[in-house]
Amino acid sequence: MKNFKPSPKELLTIDQKKKKTIAIDQIIMLKGYINYTLFYLQNGKQRISARTLKHYENLLNDKGFIRVHRGFIVNRNCIIEHNLLTSQLILKDGYEADVSRRRKHDFLNNKY
Repeated sequence: MKNFKPSPKELLTIDQKKKKTIAIDQIIMLKGYINYTLFYLQNGKQRISARTLKHYENLLNDKGFIRVHRGFIVNRNCIIEHNLLTSQLILKDGYEADVSRRRKHDFLNNKY
């Protein structure tokens, strides 16, 4: 494979030995599934990557993304509402992400 370097506003993903880029501002949330990561995008599409959430957490931490649960990383700019009773975030396009008990305090202190 060729040496491929995305721009600072893009994220490189590898899926079935194909390299693809995703514009970071198009990502609503990332959901972990075993050793895969599912990207939910603003255009309604979903992409899957054969990397863990931890890999993407380190890449997206300084780009406005926060890890709110063992299985979710969300884009702060896409948060519409935080339901304190159910500890869920309502995101753009109707997506929902849980906020864990352990990360709830950090999320509330660093609220978007």
